[in-house]
Order: sequence, then C-alpha cells, then structure tokens
Amino acid sequence: MRAPARAAKTIVLGDIGSTFIKLAGVSADGELLARASVATTHQDLGAGVAAAQALLAAKLGAALPIEEVILSSSAGGGLRVVVLGFERDLTIKAAMRASATAGARIVGVYTDAELSAESADRFHARAADLALLTGGTDGGDEQSIIHNAEALARLAPELPVVVAGNRAATERVRRLLGNGRPVEFVDNVMPRVGELDSGSAQTAIRRIFIERVIGRGRFASASTLAGAVRMPTPAAVLAGAQIVAALGARRAQLSAPVVVDVGGATTDVHSVIAESEPVPGYATTGLADAVLTRTVEGDLGLRENAEALVEAAVREGCVEAGEEDGLRRAAQRRRTQRDYVASDEQELLTDERLGRLASTIALLRHAGVLQTSLTPAGAVLRRTGRDLRAASCLIVTGGVFEHSACAGAVASAALREVHARGGLISPDLEVLTDSSYLLWAAGLLAASHPLAAERVAEATLVEATHR
Repeated sequence: MRAPARAAKTIVLGDIGSTFIKLAGVSADGELLARASVATTHQDLGAGVAAAQALLAAKLGAALPIEEVILSSSAGGGLRVVVLGFERDLTIKAAMRASATAGARIVGVYTDAELSAESADRFHARAADLALLTGGTDGGDEQSIIHNAEALARLAPELPVVVAGNRAATERVRRLLGNGRPVEFVDNVMPRVGELDSGSAQTAIRRIFIERVIGRGRFASASTLAGAVRMPTPAAVLAGAQIVAALGARRAQLSAPVVVDVGGATTDVHSVIAESEPVPGYATTGLADAVLTRTVEGDLGLRENAEALVEAAVREGCVEAGEEDGLRRAAQRRRTQRDYVASDEQELLTDERLGRLASTIALLRHAGVLQTSLTPAGAVLRRTGRDLRAASCLIVTGGVFEHSACAGAVASAALREVHARGGLISPDLEVLTDSSYLLWAAGLLAASHPLAAERVAEATLVEATHR
C-alpha cells in the first residue's frame, strides 16, 4: 500500500455486512490506498457508513477528492427471495439458479401443490423481500404459474414479484397480481426444456433489491445509501470470482476458481467452471450446469448463525468426540455478540474450527456427489450438486481467513473431508487467500473499472499459509 498523498482521486468501495461495514479507498488504476471498518449499525446503516467514511477519510487525507462511492450490502440477511415454480428438477432449479446468481438468499421454495398447502402466517414468517414466480416453458404449461399467482394474491398481497415464466400466461398473471404491488415481467428463465435464460430475471431482482429493499422496507434507515448500493454483497463476490477467472489467461491457476466466502450470517460458494464432459455409459437428467454458479447456505455463519452452524455440523457428523459442548458455548457467545473479535489464541482456534466446519458443509452442498440409478432406459447418473473436479484453485475469503495464520491448513482440511465424503472436488486443490478481504471490492469495480478490478483481485490473492 503506497502513501495516500500520491493519489489524485479516490474510489470508495464499501460492503455493508451483517457484522461489519468495510470500506476501501482505491486509486483509479486499482491501487489500494486505505481501509476502514466499523461494527454494523443495524438500526441505522447510514450512520455506520458515515462513521466508516470518516475513518477512511482520516487515513486518506483531507486533500484527496472522492470520485465515486460504490457499495454492496448483505446486512439484515441481504436479499431474501421465495421461489415459485412448476417442478423442482427444471423450472424451480432454473429459478433458484437465477436468484442465487443475482445475490439472493433463497428463504423458501414452492411447487404449486406445496403453495396450496401453505398458510399466510407460515409464508409471512419467511420474511421474503420478493417472490420469483416461474413455471412452464414458453407455450407450455400455463396452469402452474396461474395457480401460484392466485396463491400469492392470497398469501402475500403486498410482496414484490418478478414474473419469469411462460409468456402465454402473462396477461392472466398480470390481472391476478395487479393490485398495486410492484410486479415486473421479464424473460422466461426456462423458455425451452433444459435451456436457461436468467439474465433479465437477475437484473430485475437486483434492481428491486436496490429500489425496494435498500431504499425502503427493512433498510429504510439506509434510504440515503440507495444510490450508492449497486448490488447485494454475494453478487459482488460472484463478480469478483469472474474477474479472477479472467486472470486465468495469464495465470493458469486462476482459470477455474472455487470461492468459499465465510461470513457472519451465511457461507456462500461461487464457482466458475466450464461444463463437465458427460460420463460414458450414463444418461444425465435435469438442468445442465452453468459456467457460473453460486450457492448460499443461510444456516452456516460464524456470528449471527453460529448456533445453526454447530447444529448442522452435529447432524452431518462433522464434530469430533468431546468438542460438541464447547462449540455450542462458543456459538452462543458469537450469536449474541455479532461484532465479537477473537482476541486470544484459543478463541482464534475456535473461529478457525467454525470456519472449517462452515467451509466443509458449504462445499459438500455445492459440489454434491454422484448417484447412479437403474431405469428401463439404462443407467442414469445424477448429481446432487456441481462437479468441481476441474477447478484450478480454491479461494477462501472472509474475516476468519483474513485473520488466520493457517488459512491454508483450515481450507485444505475442509477439502479432504469433502472429498472423503464423496464430494466432487480434488482434495489437493491449491488454496489461495483473499488476504486483504477485497474480492468483493474487485467485483464492485468490475462493471465500471475492469482493469482496476483485475489489479485489486490479483493483489489480494496470495498463497494460503499452512503453519
């Protein structure tokens, strides 16, 4: 990091996280100038951002003009979406992929039969910010999306809706939902069987997040930030992963990255990998892989969801004999004190252990395993997740890895355990650390300053330590 006085202008990049608000000042060519962070002020996000900006300004120097402020946000659980569709293997899977890639946390998934059995109270308890309504290929089934539109009118008459299903049903769906709620019609996420078209749905989801969720709703105190918030934080990290993959043209190890982002509320996994080759002798079913994929695990966090993480680890058999009670006590402390920072060796080790558990479970869910079944037509090969065996590296990001002296050992242990459980990933994958915790910042820069984004990403990625 060079002396701030040499910079003519500064771009301020910020992430409003569930635990901390983080800001970074970079030059127009992507050189890191200064960083600042404060605990997230959930009651007034705007005040927290202002406090962080004051700290950053003190480090940058008063004479440095700020050219632009670009923010992402995942505070309060980020963008919460319910997905509605026809059936789970095709249209619902396509809708879930579109939502996750847009940076959403999926808090509910319904077929038409499941939505019929839902009560307004249970649906409301999911605290969704919007619904993604899909169903039917273009010219195909119309009844499912119409049925779900009728159910939405009953269950959640004010919930914003993005409609991305069979275009033939547009007018009927419009009449059913046209009660003054925000409704946006976009391209069908599955216009033909097996074909994914999620671009316009992703754009609409992000726009509603900024206009309706940040500007109003749960983030009303942050309405003054709406102009600066460009996307949910997970979308920024996913864009950062794309930047990393682009660097693979000159650094082969970066060409097909898997990124594990362990946060206070969720653990996200992002992967940029070309479609895998079919396995000879087997038929495959369901929606084909996308090059760019993201999954989010809302029960795996190191602060807000620490207790849920430990319970998930116990259920998965990841907890060793004798450590369960200690992990539960540590998780309770971290849940009730979200801005807790480990200050001694034992607490640092506990954070690393929780980080390893979160990484293991999230990777196993993202990668999945192979399952073979026999049908009258022959053997059918199904995957419960994504094939990561062609990955070129694993990148770990998040506060736990930034502060760890052995991030590589933590991540490598997670890789070995995932592989031992049948997960489709190499146990020997090279591990890199987001050493300055700035991959999200590279993603925020990607659209407007692509060369600066590449410089930020390349500078923050270092070989992980194994101590």
